[in-house]
Amino acid sequence: MKKILLLSIVASFALSCSKDALETFPGDKVPSDVVYGSVENARSALTGALAGLGQGGWQGNYNSGIGFGLTETYLTGDALAEDYVLSGSGSGWMWQTYSYNVKSWFDDPRLQCSTTWNCYYTTINSCNNLIGSAELLETSAEGKNILGQAYVLRAFCYHMLAQVYARAYYYYPDDLCVPLYLEPTTSETKGAARSTNKQVYEEVIYPDLTTGVGLLEEAAAAGIARSSKTEIDYYVANGIKARVALTMHKWSDAYKAAEEALKGYAGSEALDASQITGGMNDITALPSVMWGEVKTTDNYGMYLSFQAQMDAGHDGYAKTARRCCTSWLWNRMNATDARRAWWLGTFDNADFADSGEAIRYCQVKFKFKGDSWLGDYIYMRAEEMLLTAAEAYCQEGNDPQARIYLQKLMAKRDASYTGAEKSGNAINGLTPGSDGASMTGSLLEEILIQRRLELWGEYGRIFDIKRLGQGFKRVAVESADNPQFDPASLIADHDTQSPGSFAWILLLPQKELDGNPNIVQNPIGDTAD
Repeated sequence: MKKILLLSIVASFALSCSKDALETFPGDKVPSDVVYGSVENARSALTGALAGLGQGGWQGNYNSGIGFGLTETYLTGDALAEDYVLSGSGSGWMWQTYSYNVKSWFDDPRLQCSTTWNCYYTTINSCNNLIGSAELLETSAEGKNILGQAYVLRAFCYHMLAQVYARAYYYYPDDLCVPLYLEPTTSETKGAARSTNKQVYEEVIYPDLTTGVGLLEEAAAAGIARSSKTEIDYYVANGIKARVALTMHKWSDAYKAAEEALKGYAGSEALDASQITGGMNDITALPSVMWGEVKTTDNYGMYLSFQAQMDAGHDGYAKTARRCCTSWLWNRMNATDARRAWWLGTFDNADFADSGEAIRYCQVKFKFKGDSWLGDYIYMRAEEMLLTAAEAYCQEGNDPQARIYLQKLMAKRDASYTGAEKSGNAINGLTPGSDGASMTGSLLEEILIQRRLELWGEYGRIFDIKRLGQGFKRVAVESADNPQFDPASLIADHDTQSPGSFAWILLLPQKELDGNPNIVQNPIGDTAD
């Protein structure tokens, strides 16, 4: 299969930046006899698979600013939505997504239609190799830890693929999602047809999470702990389960999993105000960070990195395409909200500049470490679990419990906050802040607004819009007060207001279509063909 050959090339390139001392194996290159040979070799294979989520290179041997793994997917989800503003096209790498032109590049290996597919399917194949080693790994606590991580990581990768290439599971269970591969693939593997959302979530993702969480719990009880935040432990696994449960509208599962995840962060469920400044670039020093990637001089990506897309004060792509929030989102914070430090706010436009941070609402939440090209990646924080528990309880009608979790977060963000006093779970079809949208004033709406603020730049806003059955419409004046362009006009010809729109669903890469005769493409336009 051409797809498998492409993945082999990409995997080798993507992991070539890994620290040599780790002795990792590129995901789809792990020989079965090596994996089966020892638990130690299986651990090395897992380390390589996890490292791939944060490594640059998923675009293959092509010059690109796109192809840096999981955080790229998060930014893609933000760029497709309404809270994330680009001040201009810059070098164009994220601009294609922000302007809704990325689907026309589905045959280009340098952009997200291809890089997303390559990243997650290569990682899935790594997991399949490890899961195929169950007979060896199930015999020890160390092996169960490895096997549990492999199951959870496979589930997570399929979840991310579903987020990008399919409409929402809850509203469109019978829609085509992505192909399922549950055994290691080779050049002889027959390309699979696309399974439905229902099949992907109910037959693979959720069962994998159940199995993985159980194995990690057993391993933890036997004293096996992760070596760094790059690995998935029992608490992270529950955090991933909580995310998936929200997507599936399994509210009780979501808050139970979130509460279980929070048990690993008692006393550090939310960063202090003093900890959220400084660039959010050292996950070891940020106690609420549950999962991420530590960047060193051995694995950093320079221009091919998350911070290069975000830090306008550095020499990356963001310097001429500043990442900003909308004035509407900014105004949802009181003057006493510590998160105002994440954006420059009402910067004096008399000092407007074509590059750098001199523009209103420019983000400074995520930055490189000083003048270096180093900066850790954040995949998940405990604050997300507080918001997940709050939302899930509210969705189920338990406002008192929802308020408790919302207030746990806001006590660390704003001493003057009173929004938790609201009640009810009504939300409108258009997201608050959209052009022409009204607000319900409900507690659920408030929780979701705080989620938009807290997780800006680190989750993928469009994924929430999809799972909630909402749409949005960018506001013409929301151009970060940049006099040069209007972000609403960029997507005026696209339907972003209908929950069932295909506008924000990416196309499958051309390489997959060429190599797999059993697969069909997503609609090129905004509606089903």
